[in-house]
Amino acid sequence: MSTLGSYHMMIVSKYFRTIEDFINVELMCKKFGGNMEKFHFNPISLSCKTFEYFLNIETLHLWNVEDENFGNGFIVNNTNSNNDIIYEDINKGKDITTKKMFYQIVVWFNVDYTTITKNSERNIQFKNVTYTQNDRNKFGNIISQCVTSLGDNCFYKCSDLNDLIIPSKVTSIGSGCFIECCLSSVTIPSSVTSFGNYCFCGCSNLRHISIPSGITSLNKFCFYGCNNLKNIVILPSVISIGDGCFGGCKSLKNVTIPTNVISLGNNCFCYCNSLTNVIIPTSVKLIGEVFFKECSSLSSVTIPSSVTSIGGYCFNRCNNLSNIIIPSSVVSIGDGCFSECYSLSVVVIPLSVTFFGDNCFPSHTRIQRNQ
Repeated sequence: MSTLGSYHMMIVSKYFRTIEDFINVELMCKKFGGNMEKFHFNPISLSCKTFEYFLNIETLHLWNVEDENFGNGFIVNNTNSNNDIIYEDINKGKDITTKKMFYQIVVWFNVDYTTITKNSERNIQFKNVTYTQNDRNKFGNIISQCVTSLGDNCFYKCSDLNDLIIPSKVTSIGSGCFIECCLSSVTIPSSVTSFGNYCFCGCSNLRHISIPSGITSLNKFCFYGCNNLKNIVILPSVISIGDGCFGGCKSLKNVTIPTNVISLGNNCFCYCNSLTNVIIPTSVKLIGEVFFKECSSLSSVTIPSSVTSIGGYCFNRCNNLSNIIIPSSVVSIGDGCFSECYSLSVVVIPLSVTFFGDNCFPSHTRIQRNQ
């Protein structure tokens, strides 16, 4: 601590969380005295009492909706007892005991885009802005550059949305955001780090999508039913693919799953009628239930030596599947795993497999046991 100068301590103290931390630093070392006076903004939430420690504040930062704003009220979104969205002064019902003026107010808690428009003439900067379904109904399909997230069901069943450019500040796309849209093209910025469940589900006109490098998880049913999605590049940043993620993508032909993926959900590629080739990495230990169900064009699959279990109905009704190699790492094959795979005449099963579910193979398939 003694090697830190007073300026460096100010930088470090920006990450303190309580007023006690700031007080203790000044008491601990004489050269850090007056540290709080150096700040022209508040790095933590303040009360009328603790405000007196920061004598030179010009910009007030509001980190939480409950923070003291010293009489600087503004309109925020809220919900009433009927769960309807309402807009009212943040200080409604509060007793204002201390009023102070500031050069600017910076709001960090999340607000919707309508809140921005209702405070457009105030010197307030909103850092976390969600474009909600309610906003889209009011303001249309063009997303403002100040928006940082797209809310759940924002463009739900939007029939007049064909092409969309998502602004560069957006970091997250909510669950069901584009469900059953007529979206054919979407540009997603590199700033996006999360997709919600059902994000692009049922976007039957979507032909191609580039997944940003910040995405680590493709959540449940994210692209389910994207009938015209022909190719998709899954970047190495992705480590998990959720249930039904690409199910019903009837035009999808080839998929390479990155080597970093450790989790694949159930019915991940079910009903992908055009799928001919999937490369499963050695990082995967479990192939889930109904994983390739009714992938009628799938003729061959190589299961990596890392896999220990193949889920129930995994290859059910893969009518074109004629060859599959099951590694000696597999110990369990679930119910109906290869049922109705009528092109599968012979399967070599290693002795490592100790559990067979009911109706694992078609009646005509010849089973061979191998070391």
